[in-house]
Amino acid sequence: MGEDLEFRELLESLGEPYLFVGEDGVVVYGNPPALEVFLSMGQVEGKTLEEVVKDQGLLEAVSRVLEEGRSIRGYPLTLQGGGAGERHLVASIFLVEGKGNRGAGLLFRDVTQLKMLEEKEKKAFTISLVEEVLSRAFHQLKGPLTGLRGAVQLLEEGEGDPAEYARFIKREVLRLQQLVEDALDFYRPLVLERVETNIHRVLEEVLSTFKHQAQIQDVEIERLYDPSLPPIMADPFRLYQVFSNLVKNALEAMPQGGILRVKTALAWDKRLLPEVDTLSVRIEDTGPGVPLQVEEQLFSPFNTSKVKGTGLGLSTAYKIVKYHQGHLLYKREDPWTVFEVLLPMAVR
Repeated sequence: MGEDLEFRELLESLGEPYLFVGEDGVVVYGNPPALEVFLSMGQVEGKTLEEVVKDQGLLEAVSRVLEEGRSIRGYPLTLQGGGAGERHLVASIFLVEGKGNRGAGLLFRDVTQLKMLEEKEKKAFTISLVEEVLSRAFHQLKGPLTGLRGAVQLLEEGEGDPAEYARFIKREVLRLQQLVEDALDFYRPLVLERVETNIHRVLEEVLSTFKHQAQIQDVEIERLYDPSLPPIMADPFRLYQVFSNLVKNALEAMPQGGILRVKTALAWDKRLLPEVDTLSVRIEDTGPGVPLQVEEQLFSPFNTSKVKGTGLGLSTAYKIVKYHQGHLLYKREDPWTVFEVLLPMAVR
């Protein structure tokens, strides 16, 4: 290798794998731990780095170090270990010059055990979250089911107003559907079915669903729509979920009456989505706003001040908006509590 004996002995005593690669991309030296890691290649010296480590990104990183002379640390590398499974390494790459030799030194750290521990902890955390979701969802299902059973029984006995029972049953079925959807959407990846979507049509469907509830609570609904807004490419069903959740929360915040305002416009503030024109939908209400202790983790799962809430509604809405490459914001503009959804007018 052209390096002095003492330096070679130092490299061979290292507990971590080390390779020295010449400017031509050929491995000049590998210490014993490196030979062990790259055992499937047999003797590594004299082979190209591409033959030893089949990772295009690593080859490009080595080329960059040789060209620019700057070290690269923390490059992640995964080796397929056959029957032993995957091996996870982190590489530091640095320029080596001296005694007529110029090349790149690659020092690897084996993080396989750490990676396995992280995966184990992640799985355990996911399982506990799913258990929490299901536990809360099943608990919340009891209320609507009990109400539905009672309504059906009264209908069978011919008591009361059938139309009122029908409205009640419709409302409770929607509540059941929302609980199930929230539980499912929390841990599964979303698949958006983007189509040309008229945002005002989606909002009108939502407001139609909650019209009766608003009347009962003496909540006035105001619409401030910008009719010039063009359709956007979005998933209308998923956006219906988002706005249903926001409108439902607004109504629950005004049990003694108030004003619910739904406002659409072209957003002029470009800070959050600077590359594209942005659609703004604001759901505003005259309720008391979100408690401070809840506001800090507003879009986190299970974060709720409601006795009957699962704490999944806003986190699911936030996830859906993010999948649309948008933003869901909360602000207080007295006397209004405002949730604003920002959506790109064009898919990026």
